[in-house]
Amino acid sequence: MSKDFSNLHHFLKDESVLTISTNDEKGAWSAPVLYAADTAISPFALYFLSSPNSRHIKSLPDDGVVSASIYSDYSGNWQSICGAQMSGAISVVSDQQKPFVENLYFARFPEIRDLIDNPQGDQEQRIGAAFGKSFFYRVQPLFVRFTNNGDSFAGRTEWHF
Repeated sequence: MSKDFSNLHHFLKDESVLTISTNDEKGAWSAPVLYAADTAISPFALYFLSSPNSRHIKSLPDDGVVSASIYSDYSGNWQSICGAQMSGAISVVSDQQKPFVENLYFARFPEIRDLIDNPQGDQEQRIGAAFGKSFFYRVQPLFVRFTNNGDSFAGRTEWHF
């Protein structure tokens, strides 16, 4: 198990969509969300904005532990396959952490801040209003498998936290 997170951190900073997988009475479910990574802490934390009424939040298990994945776009070359599979605990960001998380998230996605603060048209007003009622959530990794075929075929590094 490597203590070097530099390649993973670089990957997390380059990508922007985290897919969260849950399960409820209707069955398995996955939801893509925009995330911002805090790699200044070890190993890292991911933050996303979501409605507490969304299916992926409402179906969180009692312990908050879910599976999730992040993948880069496939470029047509098998060596470009790169991604992270993980299990992690999701929790609501505390009021004390919220200013830091807002700064991190909206620096990464200024268009979301604009959508909330300056919606253009009816559709953006509805979307902005929904985001305005949403909460920030934190994903704290428990296990990560980082695959990077650019390093070697099925090249992977795993961490347990």
